[in-house]
Amino acid sequence: MSPSPSYLFSTLILLVLVAIRAYIFTFRRLSLPPGPRGSFFLGVKNRLASSAPWKQYAQWASHYGSSVISFLIYNRRVIVLNDSKSVHDLLDKRANIYSDRPKAWMYHEICARGKSVFNISSLDSRHKQYRRLLQEGVGAMATLQYSSLLDAMADMMVEGFIDSPEKYVHHLRRNSAAVIMKVAYGYTVTENDDFIKVAEESAMISAQTLAPGRWLVDYYPIVRFLPSWLPFAGFKRQGAEWKQRLDSLSGVPHEWVKKQMALGRYTESFTSRLLNAKSGSDPEGEDIIKWCAGGLYAGAADTTVSAMISFLMLMARYSQVQERAQAEIDDVIGRVDSPRTAVLSKLVYLPAVLKEILRFAPVANLALPHKVVCEDTYGGFRIPKDATIIANVWAIMHDPQLYPKPFEFDPSRFADTSHNSLSVNPDPRQFAFGYGRRTCPGIQFAEVSMLLSMANILSKFTIACTEQFLPEIEFSSGITSHVKPFGICITPRT
Repeated sequence: MSPSPSYLFSTLILLVLVAIRAYIFTFRRLSLPPGPRGSFFLGVKNRLASSAPWKQYAQWASHYGSSVISFLIYNRRVIVLNDSKSVHDLLDKRANIYSDRPKAWMYHEICARGKSVFNISSLDSRHKQYRRLLQEGVGAMATLQYSSLLDAMADMMVEGFIDSPEKYVHHLRRNSAAVIMKVAYGYTVTENDDFIKVAEESAMISAQTLAPGRWLVDYYPIVRFLPSWLPFAGFKRQGAEWKQRLDSLSGVPHEWVKKQMALGRYTESFTSRLLNAKSGSDPEGEDIIKWCAGGLYAGAADTTVSAMISFLMLMARYSQVQERAQAEIDDVIGRVDSPRTAVLSKLVYLPAVLKEILRFAPVANLALPHKVVCEDTYGGFRIPKDATIIANVWAIMHDPQLYPKPFEFDPSRFADTSHNSLSVNPDPRQFAFGYGRRTCPGIQFAEVSMLLSMANILSKFTIACTEQFLPEIEFSSGITSHVKPFGICITPRT
């Protein structure tokens, strides 16, 4: 005699209830990853280092005996991943639940920048559209199409170094901006260009609005309802001012392209190509194009400049590395011709120098934060829903188990790859450009651009330290980081 439907249904309900109870019991039994305790209201905010927090996180991981640590900043749970295994296991393997972004109320809502490429929620349908368009615009295939542009911009940078080598930061910044403005908008920059000032002001405001721990509203969103006239609601007045300015700044280059297209005298670019492909009136589609083009500049300009500043400082500090790279360039390309994108693939040691720069002086010592969208467990610990997940890139890049003698600048660790593996001297690019569904879509473009600039500088110039004693290497703090400049001299090679 077969069981009745009511019996089967009751049995199913019982099994579901047992499973739910077991699930709740498991999570209650598991503890959070270890970490410092703070006050009830502030958490550990007052204990956070004002500079180089990545070193503090690594020290905490060592102190608590766990590569995965956790703590509260105000009421927000932060989980820091200090080794490559936990980063790979969570941000890559479980990317479906670890690719969201924490809500930054000051930036996302009060300044109305929630649709920006690097901060939009992974659950938003735009996120996938952004990634597809950016991959098409600056992916590996697209990078090949920009070789003549990259070559021409490298020549312009070399001319700047010849005319005023002491302004090397300006020349690096102008080169980076010139490349990405041409790619994104078909715009040719000039000296002291207004469009560059617009982009730099936008980046400066964004950095201030995203400063960790600065805005109470990011942790206690209810304060956003306070009237802006209250003395302690200054963040709302500041946010309203920044919103108006950012709205204006982000629209300037986009409207310029549309005007040039209407006049029939535009240069083909990422923006014009997508606008031409768009059919009819589609405000939503045009808005997506505008945010993607803005994301190109935001993602390329400052990071590339930071890496190139580190490159100059490290070449001045480690002259033997510089000489070996120059010898390779002379042998492969010659002393007369300028390096071109087409010959970069023939170089071996210079790409190793770039990898070591990315490892030794990460552009972002802390990856942009992720957010887990549901309750999870890892390594016997509970990872609560909506926790902020931070990958400590600096700790990974300086892990002696991965990179022997990690505090030595030694490109040869990547030049001879016969002894390298997933466990010893792995390619640092897998850690330097984001994780999971937040990996930078323009990795190849950035790498070719930086290699070409490095090759042209080393081909034409010698970089020397002007200080009496070789300086200790120190790093700047911020969303992006680089080797702090010291006295260098850039002279033409004889």
